[in-house]
Amino acid sequence: MQRTIMRALPFAFGVASGCAMTYDVVKMGDDTYQTSAVASPARGGISGAQQMAIANANKKCDSLGKKINVTNVETGREFPAAGRAIVTFTCT
Repeated sequence: MQRTIMRALPFAFGVASGCAMTYDVVKMGDDTYQTSAVASPARGGISGAQQMAIANANKKCDSLGKKINVTNVETGREFPAAGRAIVTFTCT
């Protein structure tokens, strides 16, 4: 529950700024990572957020000299109309 609240706070700030932003990659397990992004409608909304989060995930795997393997993508809307994407991935 606390993790969910902590993840929601940056999204709220991102929506308020009316732009788009990505968040740092977080290690979730042995070889599992997660990153997220939020984008206003002008920056592509949900699809824009998804593209930015996957690009951030690719950047992480590239830095490790590995290839990305996306295992899950969660998308949704943030108030008032921004798109959100959370990408879970491994680097192999």
